[in-house]
Amino acid sequence: MKWISIPAILILIAVFMTGCIEVRDPYDQLPPGPWRGVLYLDQQTSFRPGTDFRVTRPGDVVEKIPDNQLPFNFTVRYDRGGEMELVFTNAEEDLVVRDIAMGTDLALAKDTLRVRFPGSDNYLKAVFAENTLQGYWVVPSRPNYRVPFDARFGLNHRFQLPVNLSEPSENLFDGKWNVTFEPQGDQPIPAIAEFSQAGKHLSGTFITNTGDYRYLQGNVEGDKLWLSTFDGVFAFLIGAKIFDGDKLEGFFKSGSHYTTDWIGFKGELPELNDPLTMTEFKSDQLEFEVIDLEGNHISSLDFKGSPMVALITGTWCPNCKDAIALLEELRKEFDFEVVGISFERYEAAEKALPVLRDYSQDLNLSFPLYFGGHYHRENAAKIMGIKGRVNAFPTIIFLDSNHIIVGSYTGFSGPATSVYPSLVESFRSQIQKIVSHE
Repeated sequence: MKWISIPAILILIAVFMTGCIEVRDPYDQLPPGPWRGVLYLDQQTSFRPGTDFRVTRPGDVVEKIPDNQLPFNFTVRYDRGGEMELVFTNAEEDLVVRDIAMGTDLALAKDTLRVRFPGSDNYLKAVFAENTLQGYWVVPSRPNYRVPFDARFGLNHRFQLPVNLSEPSENLFDGKWNVTFEPQGDQPIPAIAEFSQAGKHLSGTFITNTGDYRYLQGNVEGDKLWLSTFDGVFAFLIGAKIFDGDKLEGFFKSGSHYTTDWIGFKGELPELNDPLTMTEFKSDQLEFEVIDLEGNHISSLDFKGSPMVALITGTWCPNCKDAIALLEELRKEFDFEVVGISFERYEAAEKALPVLRDYSQDLNLSFPLYFGGHYHRENAAKIMGIKGRVNAFPTIIFLDSNHIIVGSYTGFSGPATSVYPSLVESFRSQIQKIVSHE
Protein backbone atom coordinates (compact mmCIF):
# COMPACT_ATOMS: atom_id res chain seq x y z
CA MET A 1 0.00 0.00 0.00
CA LYS A 2 1.21 3.51 -0.89
CA TRP A 3 0.87 6.20 1.75
CA ILE A 4 0.27 9.84 0.81
CA SER A 5 2.06 12.33 2.98
CA ILE A 6 0.10 14.92 5.00
CA PRO A 7 1.69 17.84 3.04
CA ALA A 8 0.54 16.26 -0.21
CA ILE A 9 -3.01 15.91 1.15
CA LEU A 10 -2.99 19.57 2.21
CA ILE A 11 -1.84 20.60 -1.26
CA LEU A 12 -4.64 18.57 -2.87
CA ILE A 13 -7.23 20.13 -0.53
CA ALA A 14 -5.92 23.62 -1.29
CA VAL A 15 -6.08 22.97 -5.03
CA PHE A 16 -9.61 21.60 -4.70
CA MET A 17 -10.81 24.57 -2.62
CA THR A 18 -9.16 27.07 -4.96
CA GLY A 19 -10.83 25.37 -7.88
CA CYS A 20 -14.23 25.73 -6.18
CA ILE A 21 -13.76 29.45 -5.71
CA GLU A 22 -12.63 30.02 -9.26
CA VAL A 23 -15.42 28.04 -10.93
CA ARG A 24 -16.96 30.63 -13.24
CA ASP A 25 -19.84 30.98 -15.65
CA PRO A 26 -19.31 30.47 -19.39
CA TYR A 27 -18.52 34.22 -19.61
CA ASP A 28 -15.78 35.72 -17.45
CA GLN A 29 -17.94 38.83 -17.43
CA LEU A 30 -21.62 39.39 -18.15
CA PRO A 31 -22.85 37.82 -21.40
CA PRO A 32 -23.60 40.42 -24.09
CA GLY A 33 -27.20 41.06 -25.03
CA PRO A 34 -30.48 42.06 -23.40
CA TRP A 35 -31.13 41.93 -19.65
CA ARG A 36 -34.29 42.58 -17.64
CA GLY A 37 -34.04 43.84 -14.08
CA VAL A 38 -36.53 44.34 -11.26
CA LEU A 39 -36.27 46.70 -8.28
CA TYR A 40 -38.19 45.44 -5.24
CA LEU A 41 -39.55 48.66 -3.75
CA ASP A 42 -40.79 47.08 -0.52
CA GLN A 43 -37.41 46.67 1.14
CA GLN A 44 -36.74 43.22 2.54
CA THR A 45 -34.14 42.98 5.30
CA SER A 46 -33.99 39.20 4.87
CA PHE A 47 -32.92 39.46 1.24
CA ARG A 48 -29.45 37.95 0.72
CA PRO A 49 -27.93 38.47 -2.74
CA GLY A 50 -26.64 35.26 -4.26
CA THR A 51 -28.84 32.98 -2.19
CA ASP A 52 -32.45 33.84 -3.14
CA PHE A 53 -32.86 33.69 -6.90
CA ARG A 54 -36.41 34.78 -7.64
CA VAL A 55 -36.31 36.34 -11.09
CA THR A 56 -39.38 35.80 -13.23
CA ARG A 57 -38.35 33.38 -15.97
CA PRO A 58 -39.66 33.09 -19.53
CA GLY A 59 -42.95 31.24 -19.68
CA ASP A 60 -43.91 31.89 -16.06
CA VAL A 61 -47.65 32.44 -15.66
CA VAL A 62 -48.37 35.89 -14.21
CA GLU A 63 -51.92 36.39 -12.94
CA LYS A 64 -51.29 39.92 -11.66
CA ILE A 65 -48.58 42.49 -12.27
CA PRO A 66 -47.07 43.37 -8.86
CA ASP A 67 -47.47 47.01 -7.85
CA ASN A 68 -44.21 47.01 -5.87
CA GLN A 69 -41.80 45.65 -8.49
CA LEU A 70 -40.20 48.15 -10.87
CA PRO A 71 -38.93 46.57 -14.10
CA PHE A 72 -36.10 48.04 -16.16
CA ASN A 73 -34.11 47.01 -19.22
CA PHE A 74 -30.46 47.20 -20.09
CA THR A 75 -28.09 45.78 -22.67
CA VAL A 76 -24.58 44.50 -22.06
CA ARG A 77 -22.12 45.18 -24.84
CA TYR A 78 -18.35 45.26 -25.36
CA ASP A 79 -16.32 47.79 -27.29
CA ARG A 80 -13.49 46.88 -29.65
CA GLY A 81 -11.05 46.86 -26.76
CA GLY A 82 -13.16 44.37 -24.82
CA GLU A 83 -14.36 46.92 -22.26
CA MET A 84 -17.86 46.29 -20.97
CA GLU A 85 -20.69 48.83 -21.21
CA LEU A 86 -24.22 48.72 -19.83
CA VAL A 87 -26.90 50.61 -21.75
CA PHE A 88 -30.05 51.35 -19.73
CA THR A 89 -33.06 51.99 -21.98
CA ASN A 90 -36.10 54.06 -21.02
CA ALA A 91 -38.34 54.67 -24.04
CA GLU A 92 -36.30 56.83 -26.45
CA GLU A 93 -33.34 57.37 -24.11
CA ASP A 94 -30.25 55.16 -23.88
CA LEU A 95 -27.97 55.77 -20.88
CA VAL A 96 -24.46 54.36 -21.39
CA VAL A 97 -22.65 53.30 -18.19
CA ARG A 98 -18.94 52.52 -18.31
CA ASP A 99 -17.80 52.73 -14.67
CA ILE A 100 -18.00 48.99 -14.01
CA ALA A 101 -15.91 46.87 -11.65
CA MET A 102 -15.90 43.05 -11.50
CA GLY A 103 -14.72 41.07 -8.49
CA THR A 104 -15.27 37.83 -6.57
CA ASP A 105 -17.17 37.11 -3.36
CA LEU A 106 -15.05 34.39 -1.74
CA ALA A 107 -17.74 33.50 0.80
CA LEU A 108 -20.27 32.75 -1.96
CA ALA A 109 -17.69 31.70 -4.59
CA LYS A 110 -19.50 33.96 -7.06
CA ASP A 111 -18.53 36.88 -9.26
CA THR A 112 -19.54 40.36 -8.16
CA LEU A 113 -20.38 43.48 -10.12
CA ARG A 114 -20.40 47.16 -9.16
CA VAL A 115 -21.89 49.70 -11.58
CA ARG A 116 -21.65 53.46 -10.86
CA PHE A 117 -24.09 55.64 -12.75
CA PRO A 118 -22.55 58.63 -14.57
CA GLY A 119 -22.87 62.00 -12.85
CA SER A 120 -23.71 60.35 -9.54
CA ASP A 121 -22.29 58.24 -6.74
CA ASN A 122 -25.33 55.94 -6.93
CA TYR A 123 -24.51 52.39 -7.92
CA LEU A 124 -25.71 48.83 -8.40
CA LYS A 125 -23.85 46.12 -6.51
CA ALA A 126 -24.64 42.49 -7.20
CA VAL A 127 -23.44 38.91 -7.37
CA PHE A 128 -23.50 37.16 -10.73
CA ALA A 129 -24.27 33.48 -11.27
CA GLU A 130 -26.20 31.42 -13.78
CA ASN A 131 -26.84 34.42 -16.04
CA THR A 132 -28.54 36.19 -13.15
CA LEU A 133 -27.64 39.27 -11.09
CA GLN A 134 -28.79 39.83 -7.52
CA GLY A 135 -27.97 42.75 -5.30
CA TYR A 136 -28.90 46.29 -4.38
CA TRP A 137 -29.35 49.72 -5.86
CA VAL A 138 -27.51 51.98 -3.42
CA VAL A 139 -27.90 55.75 -2.96
CA PRO A 140 -25.03 56.82 -0.65
CA SER A 141 -26.38 60.35 -0.14
CA ARG A 142 -29.48 58.88 1.54
CA PRO A 143 -28.65 57.16 4.85
CA ASN A 144 -29.19 53.38 4.70
CA TYR A 145 -30.93 53.68 1.34
CA ARG A 146 -30.64 50.51 -0.70
CA VAL A 147 -33.26 48.74 -2.76
CA PRO A 148 -33.01 45.02 -3.64
CA PHE A 149 -32.90 44.14 -7.31
CA ASP A 150 -32.28 41.20 -9.57
CA ALA A 151 -31.84 40.81 -13.31
CA ARG A 152 -31.79 38.00 -15.83
CA PHE A 153 -30.01 37.66 -19.15
CA GLY A 154 -31.94 37.09 -22.37
CA LEU A 155 -35.14 38.96 -21.50
CA ASN A 156 -36.18 42.21 -23.17
CA HIS A 157 -39.82 42.76 -22.20
CA ARG A 158 -40.73 45.52 -19.75
CA PHE A 159 -43.68 44.32 -17.66
CA GLN A 160 -44.51 40.62 -17.43
CA LEU A 161 -48.00 40.59 -18.94
CA PRO A 162 -50.50 37.81 -18.26
CA VAL A 163 -50.38 34.87 -20.62
CA ASN A 164 -52.72 34.98 -23.64
CA LEU A 165 -53.46 38.68 -23.15
CA SER A 166 -55.16 39.87 -26.32
CA GLU A 167 -54.01 42.89 -28.32
CA PRO A 168 -55.98 46.05 -27.42
CA SER A 169 -58.71 46.85 -29.94
CA GLU A 170 -58.05 50.58 -29.56
CA ASN A 171 -55.40 52.85 -28.04
CA LEU A 172 -57.39 53.97 -25.01
CA PHE A 173 -54.50 55.71 -23.24
CA ASP A 174 -53.06 57.60 -26.20
CA GLY A 175 -52.94 61.40 -26.01
CA LYS A 176 -52.84 64.11 -23.34
CA TRP A 177 -54.54 63.86 -19.95
CA ASN A 178 -55.42 66.38 -17.25
CA VAL A 179 -53.74 64.88 -14.18
CA THR A 180 -53.70 65.63 -10.46
CA PHE A 181 -51.20 64.04 -8.08
CA GLU A 182 -52.15 63.80 -4.38
CA PRO A 183 -55.78 64.69 -5.22
CA GLN A 184 -56.87 64.26 -1.59
CA GLY A 185 -53.95 66.20 -0.13
CA ASP A 186 -53.77 69.77 1.14
CA GLN A 187 -51.89 70.88 -1.98
CA PRO A 188 -52.90 68.82 -5.02
CA ILE A 189 -50.28 68.86 -7.79
CA PRO A 190 -51.52 69.63 -11.31
CA ALA A 191 -49.85 67.92 -14.26
CA ILE A 192 -50.25 67.00 -17.89
CA ALA A 193 -49.72 63.38 -18.95
CA GLU A 194 -48.52 62.75 -22.49
CA PHE A 195 -48.95 59.10 -23.52
CA SER A 196 -48.14 57.35 -26.77
CA GLN A 197 -49.74 53.92 -27.13
CA ALA A 198 -49.08 51.33 -29.81
CA GLY A 199 -51.04 48.21 -28.93
CA LYS A 200 -49.63 46.73 -25.74
CA HIS A 201 -46.70 49.15 -25.71
CA LEU A 202 -46.85 52.51 -23.96
CA SER A 203 -44.45 55.41 -23.43
CA GLY A 204 -44.81 58.95 -22.21
CA THR A 205 -44.17 61.42 -19.42
CA PHE A 206 -45.80 63.82 -16.97
CA ILE A 207 -45.28 67.59 -17.09
CA THR A 208 -45.62 69.53 -13.83
CA ASN A 209 -44.91 73.07 -12.65
CA THR A 210 -41.32 72.04 -11.83
CA GLY A 211 -40.45 69.93 -14.87
CA ASP A 212 -41.16 66.55 -16.40
CA TYR A 213 -40.79 62.93 -15.29
CA ARG A 214 -38.60 62.28 -18.30
CA TYR A 215 -38.75 59.01 -20.26
CA LEU A 216 -41.35 56.49 -19.08
CA GLN A 217 -41.76 53.10 -20.74
CA GLY A 218 -44.27 50.35 -20.18
CA ASN A 219 -47.23 48.30 -21.28
CA VAL A 220 -51.00 48.19 -21.48
CA GLU A 221 -52.81 45.35 -19.73
CA GLY A 222 -56.42 45.53 -20.83
CA ASP A 223 -57.89 48.52 -18.97
CA LYS A 224 -54.66 49.16 -17.03
CA LEU A 225 -51.45 50.99 -17.82
CA TRP A 226 -48.03 50.29 -16.36
CA LEU A 227 -44.99 52.57 -16.72
CA SER A 228 -41.52 52.67 -15.21
CA THR A 229 -38.18 54.40 -15.53
CA PHE A 230 -34.79 53.73 -13.95
CA ASP A 231 -31.63 55.70 -14.71
CA GLY A 232 -29.76 55.22 -11.44
CA VAL A 233 -31.24 58.42 -10.02
CA PHE A 234 -34.95 58.35 -10.90
CA ALA A 235 -36.78 55.10 -10.10
CA PHE A 236 -40.46 55.59 -10.91
CA LEU A 237 -43.25 53.00 -11.01
CA ILE A 238 -46.69 54.07 -12.24
CA GLY A 239 -49.94 52.19 -12.63
CA ALA A 240 -53.50 53.22 -13.44
CA LYS A 241 -56.89 51.89 -14.49
CA ILE A 242 -59.21 53.54 -17.00
CA PHE A 243 -62.92 54.07 -16.31
CA ASP A 244 -65.64 55.02 -18.81
CA GLY A 245 -62.99 55.55 -21.49
CA ASP A 246 -61.84 58.94 -20.21
CA LYS A 247 -61.00 58.71 -16.48
CA LEU A 248 -57.83 57.35 -14.86
CA GLU A 249 -57.14 56.37 -11.25
CA GLY A 250 -53.64 55.29 -10.37
CA PHE A 251 -50.61 55.26 -8.12
CA PHE A 252 -47.11 56.68 -8.37
CA LYS A 253 -44.04 55.35 -6.58
CA SER A 254 -40.60 56.95 -6.43
CA GLY A 255 -38.00 54.50 -5.17
CA SER A 256 -38.86 52.90 -1.85
CA HIS A 257 -39.55 56.19 -0.05
CA TYR A 258 -42.57 57.84 -1.68
CA THR A 259 -46.02 56.72 -2.84
CA THR A 260 -49.05 58.75 -3.82
CA ASP A 261 -52.29 58.53 -5.78
CA TRP A 262 -53.20 60.32 -9.00
CA ILE A 263 -56.23 60.84 -11.15
CA GLY A 264 -56.63 61.93 -14.75
CA PHE A 265 -59.27 62.69 -17.32
CA LYS A 266 -59.50 63.59 -20.99
CA GLY A 267 -60.55 67.16 -21.56
CA GLU A 268 -59.29 70.68 -20.99
CA LEU A 269 -55.67 70.64 -19.82
CA PRO A 270 -54.55 72.51 -16.70
CA GLU A 271 -52.75 75.81 -17.09
CA LEU A 272 -49.37 75.31 -15.45
CA ASN A 273 -47.35 78.12 -13.91
CA ASP A 274 -45.29 80.36 -16.18
CA PRO A 275 -41.64 79.27 -15.67
CA LEU A 276 -40.48 82.78 -16.63
CA THR A 277 -42.20 84.36 -13.61
CA MET A 278 -42.08 81.69 -10.89
CA THR A 279 -38.87 82.95 -9.24
CA GLU A 280 -38.58 86.30 -7.46
CA PHE A 281 -35.27 87.83 -6.41
CA LYS A 282 -34.36 90.05 -3.49
CA SER A 283 -32.28 92.30 -5.75
CA ASP A 284 -31.93 92.99 -9.47
CA GLN A 285 -28.24 92.04 -9.22
CA LEU A 286 -27.18 88.49 -8.49
CA GLU A 287 -24.67 87.98 -5.67
CA PHE A 288 -23.49 84.67 -4.21
CA GLU A 289 -20.57 82.91 -2.54
CA VAL A 290 -19.77 79.30 -3.39
CA ILE A 291 -16.94 76.74 -3.17
CA ASP A 292 -14.98 75.55 -6.20
CA LEU A 293 -13.97 71.94 -6.78
CA GLU A 294 -10.62 72.51 -5.03
CA GLY A 295 -12.33 73.83 -1.90
CA ASN A 296 -11.67 77.55 -2.48
CA HIS A 297 -14.34 80.15 -1.70
CA ILE A 298 -15.49 82.04 -4.80
CA SER A 299 -17.65 85.18 -5.05
CA SER A 300 -19.98 86.29 -7.82
CA LEU A 301 -17.70 89.33 -8.17
CA ASP A 302 -15.11 87.01 -9.73
CA PHE A 303 -17.32 86.49 -12.80
CA LYS A 304 -18.21 90.02 -13.88
CA GLY A 305 -17.38 91.16 -17.36
CA SER A 306 -19.38 88.92 -19.68
CA PRO A 307 -22.99 87.75 -20.12
CA MET A 308 -23.65 84.73 -17.93
CA VAL A 309 -26.18 82.05 -17.13
CA ALA A 310 -26.26 80.89 -13.51
CA LEU A 311 -27.58 77.34 -13.28
CA ILE A 312 -29.01 76.23 -9.92
CA THR A 313 -28.57 72.49 -10.16
CA GLY A 314 -27.83 69.23 -8.34
CA THR A 315 -26.20 65.92 -9.24
CA TRP A 316 -29.33 64.14 -7.95
CA CYS A 317 -31.50 65.95 -10.55
CA PRO A 318 -31.86 64.25 -13.99
CA ASN A 319 -33.81 67.24 -15.34
CA CYS A 320 -30.72 69.34 -14.59
CA LYS A 321 -28.74 67.15 -17.00
CA ASP A 322 -31.27 67.97 -19.71
CA ALA A 323 -30.78 71.68 -18.97
CA ILE A 324 -27.01 71.29 -19.10
CA ALA A 325 -27.21 69.55 -22.48
CA LEU A 326 -29.25 72.44 -23.89
CA LEU A 327 -26.93 75.12 -22.47
CA GLU A 328 -23.92 73.32 -23.94
CA GLU A 329 -25.59 73.39 -27.36
CA LEU A 330 -26.52 77.07 -27.08
CA ARG A 331 -22.93 77.97 -26.13
CA LYS A 332 -21.94 76.83 -29.61
CA GLU A 333 -24.37 79.40 -31.01
CA PHE A 334 -23.90 82.35 -28.61
CA ASP A 335 -20.97 83.85 -26.69
CA PHE A 336 -21.88 83.63 -22.99
CA GLU A 337 -20.55 82.01 -19.81
CA VAL A 338 -22.26 79.38 -17.66
CA VAL A 339 -21.71 78.95 -13.94
CA GLY A 340 -23.16 75.80 -12.40
CA ILE A 341 -24.02 76.10 -8.70
CA SER A 342 -24.88 72.70 -7.28
CA PHE A 343 -26.86 72.07 -4.12
CA GLU A 344 -26.34 68.55 -2.86
CA ARG A 345 -27.84 66.02 -0.48
CA TYR A 346 -24.44 66.05 1.22
CA GLU A 347 -24.25 69.02 3.56
CA ALA A 348 -20.48 68.83 4.10
CA ALA A 349 -18.20 70.08 1.33
CA GLU A 350 -15.71 67.24 1.86
CA LYS A 351 -18.43 64.75 0.86
CA ALA A 352 -20.03 66.82 -1.87
CA LEU A 353 -16.90 67.89 -3.76
CA PRO A 354 -15.76 64.39 -4.86
CA VAL A 355 -19.25 63.79 -6.30
CA LEU A 356 -19.14 67.12 -8.13
CA ARG A 357 -15.70 66.37 -9.56
CA ASP A 358 -16.97 63.04 -10.94
CA TYR A 359 -20.09 64.76 -12.25
CA SER A 360 -18.08 67.41 -14.09
CA GLN A 361 -15.82 64.76 -15.62
CA ASP A 362 -18.62 62.32 -16.50
CA LEU A 363 -20.60 65.00 -18.32
CA ASN A 364 -17.45 66.58 -19.81
CA LEU A 365 -18.68 70.02 -18.78
CA SER A 366 -17.30 72.99 -20.67
CA PHE A 367 -18.10 75.34 -17.77
CA PRO A 368 -17.16 75.44 -14.07
CA LEU A 369 -19.24 73.74 -11.39
CA TYR A 370 -19.39 74.96 -7.79
CA PHE A 371 -20.78 73.70 -4.50
CA GLY A 372 -23.53 75.97 -3.20
CA GLY A 373 -24.48 74.01 -0.09
CA HIS A 374 -27.20 71.68 1.12
CA TYR A 375 -30.10 71.05 -1.26
CA HIS A 376 -32.92 72.24 0.99
CA ARG A 377 -34.87 74.76 -1.06
CA GLU A 378 -34.86 77.46 1.61
CA ASN A 379 -31.09 77.18 1.98
CA ALA A 380 -30.53 77.37 -1.78
CA ALA A 381 -32.78 80.46 -1.93
CA LYS A 382 -30.78 82.17 0.80
CA ILE A 383 -27.47 81.52 -0.99
CA MET A 384 -28.83 82.71 -4.37
CA GLY A 385 -30.77 85.76 -3.18
CA ILE A 386 -34.18 84.30 -4.05
CA LYS A 387 -37.32 85.21 -2.14
CA GLY A 388 -38.89 82.36 -0.18
CA ARG A 389 -37.55 79.11 -1.58
CA VAL A 390 -36.14 77.66 -4.77
CA ASN A 391 -39.29 76.36 -6.46
CA ALA A 392 -37.54 73.85 -8.72
CA PHE A 393 -34.24 72.32 -9.72
CA PRO A 394 -32.99 73.41 -12.12
CA THR A 395 -33.57 77.15 -11.96
CA ILE A 396 -31.77 79.11 -14.66
CA ILE A 397 -30.86 82.79 -14.22
CA PHE A 398 -29.92 84.96 -17.22
CA LEU A 399 -27.49 87.81 -16.44
CA ASP A 400 -25.97 90.61 -18.46
CA SER A 401 -22.27 91.51 -18.23
CA ASN A 402 -22.91 93.57 -15.07
CA HIS A 403 -24.75 90.67 -13.44
CA ILE A 404 -28.09 92.42 -13.70
CA ILE A 405 -30.84 89.80 -13.80
CA VAL A 406 -32.47 89.89 -17.22
CA GLY A 407 -34.71 86.88 -16.67
CA SER A 408 -35.07 83.43 -15.14
CA TYR A 409 -36.57 80.06 -15.97
CA THR A 410 -37.87 77.76 -13.22
CA GLY A 411 -37.94 73.99 -13.78
CA PHE A 412 -37.24 72.15 -17.00
CA SER A 413 -39.48 70.06 -19.24
CA GLY A 414 -37.00 68.35 -21.51
CA PRO A 415 -36.86 66.41 -24.78
CA ALA A 416 -39.29 63.74 -23.54
CA THR A 417 -42.11 66.32 -23.77
CA SER A 418 -44.02 68.07 -26.54
CA VAL A 419 -43.28 71.49 -24.98
CA TYR A 420 -39.51 71.16 -25.30
CA PRO A 421 -39.24 73.03 -28.65
CA SER A 422 -40.95 76.10 -27.13
CA LEU A 423 -38.61 75.87 -24.11
CA VAL A 424 -35.60 75.91 -26.43
CA GLU A 425 -36.89 79.04 -28.15
CA SER A 426 -37.51 80.69 -24.79
CA PHE A 427 -33.91 80.00 -23.74
CA ARG A 428 -32.63 81.27 -27.07
CA SER A 429 -34.63 84.48 -26.66
CA GLN A 430 -33.30 85.08 -23.13
CA ILE A 431 -29.71 84.48 -24.20
CA GLN A 432 -30.06 86.82 -27.17
CA LYS A 433 -31.08 89.52 -24.68
CA ILE A 434 -28.03 89.11 -22.44
CA VAL A 435 -25.49 88.91 -25.27
CA SER A 436 -26.92 91.93 -27.07
CA HIS A 437 -27.20 93.95 -23.81
CA GLU A 438 -30.85 94.76 -24.44
